[in-house]
Amino acid sequence: MKKISLLIMLLIAVNLLAQEHKIIPEPSELQKREGVFKFSPAKQSILSDSYLQFEASYLTDMLSSNFSIQAGVVTNEKLSNSIKLLVDESMTDREAYALEIDKNQIVIKGGSATGVFYGIQSLQQWMWGSYHAIENTVSCVKIIDKPKYEYRALMLDPARHFLKLEGLKQYVDVMAKYKYNRLHLHLSDDQGWRIEVKKYPLLTELGSVRKETEGDGVPHSGFYSQQDMKELVAYAAKRHVTIIPEIDVPGHSVAAIVAYPHLTCFDEELEVRTTPGVSKNLLCAGNDEVFTFLDDVIAELAEVFPGDEFHIGGDEAPLDHWKECPKCQKKLKSLGEDTPQYLMSYFFKRVNQSLQKNNKRPLIWYELDVPFYPENSTMYTWRMGLSSKVIKKSRKMGYKLISCPGEHAYFDYPQAKGEETCDWMPILSLEQVYQFNPAMGVKKSDHIIGVEASLWGEYVKDIERAFYMTWPRGMALAEAGWSGSQNRSWKDFTNKLNSHFKYFDRIGVAYRFPAEVFNTQKNKP
Repeated sequence: MKKISLLIMLLIAVNLLAQEHKIIPEPSELQKREGVFKFSPAKQSILSDSYLQFEASYLTDMLSSNFSIQAGVVTNEKLSNSIKLLVDESMTDREAYALEIDKNQIVIKGGSATGVFYGIQSLQQWMWGSYHAIENTVSCVKIIDKPKYEYRALMLDPARHFLKLEGLKQYVDVMAKYKYNRLHLHLSDDQGWRIEVKKYPLLTELGSVRKETEGDGVPHSGFYSQQDMKELVAYAAKRHVTIIPEIDVPGHSVAAIVAYPHLTCFDEELEVRTTPGVSKNLLCAGNDEVFTFLDDVIAELAEVFPGDEFHIGGDEAPLDHWKECPKCQKKLKSLGEDTPQYLMSYFFKRVNQSLQKNNKRPLIWYELDVPFYPENSTMYTWRMGLSSKVIKKSRKMGYKLISCPGEHAYFDYPQAKGEETCDWMPILSLEQVYQFNPAMGVKKSDHIIGVEASLWGEYVKDIERAFYMTWPRGMALAEAGWSGSQNRSWKDFTNKLNSHFKYFDRIGVAYRFPAEVFNTQKNKP
């Protein structure tokens, strides 16, 4: 009887050890194995295919900077006690990976270089909990992993407050650690136009400058050259992150209208907006010059951003001016319609023609009162309380959908009561983000392809603030996008956080320490 009890206790102990890993997002399968792998005391050998050159270099830097392990790439395939990186074409998911550590070697296989890169992230986080510095060993394990959703994104808003290029690169570095694969940049709004368009220089000469922000008396400006964005695109691509540009139309376009006033319905003197909110000044749906302008803008930016996704906004566009504009009403009549919402459908049809010419697909914020969108659209559910309706309607209409509802994924919302200047907003705690189910309880949701967190920039004045508002909530959302809901738990997640905070401290980036979580669980570091 005692032997049986000891055996049960041993099995429980082994199981607990397997659960004590620090990997975020939670892997699909993790099996802890007996034994350890001992790193070479001199120089650890890495075997890698030539097309995994960046991944091998990344691994070398990671081992050195995190664990003081010196490593280098070698070509002797028969070498024992090595770390092997390879692409396994039998893996059907290009982002999938397998990480296996035994006494003789560490092997990271991926469905592509992306999968290998993700395997390296999991190796690093596994070592946070199982690397023994004195012995220079790491515990053996087998991990098989792949993402739940293909689209996993964070959004930054440099339109409201310009964010420097180096800060964006650092943001990419950190989000890649959590297997995010897209950074969505909101590059235009009423408060600023932030991307160079060579054919329309006034967009940045006039549209990127506002005289102040909410009465502070301090001018605000800044924009990215096309070369800046090409540099960011290349930097992110190495880390398997795609940059998605957003030019928000037909609403949120005051900065563009200030630069080129003929683009709006009525001739009135405007300035780049200095306060948050929604303007009634839209791009004119009845003016063909608007579509020539957008055609030119899209053609230029298509050369800067090589991905096939292009966000064209579509949110919060009051139709007051379209109802009064003679050109808009003439166009509406020619369409055989009498409700101005059909002008919105027409508007996006025209913009989509420009996108298709440049091999791009439209991404659009879903508004339920718009009759229809282009068939090839990917929509975003974002309005609080309306996600279930949007999920059902978008499936019926045949659109792909990104789930980013405000009640779970608006990272500009305060993280706790009373600690933010914008405390009139709803609270979005770490646990609320963690409990996010992208399907929002809707059973028929197979058209949902991913998740995104939106960090609107009205109160995000620099990249340090962006980091603070993103992490650790970004870790929680990463699990919703990668791990799904069946293979994770809030308790396990919070038990991992301290290791990640130590890493953030080491690399010198901001985050919010969720004291309320540790006080509740009596799990202070």
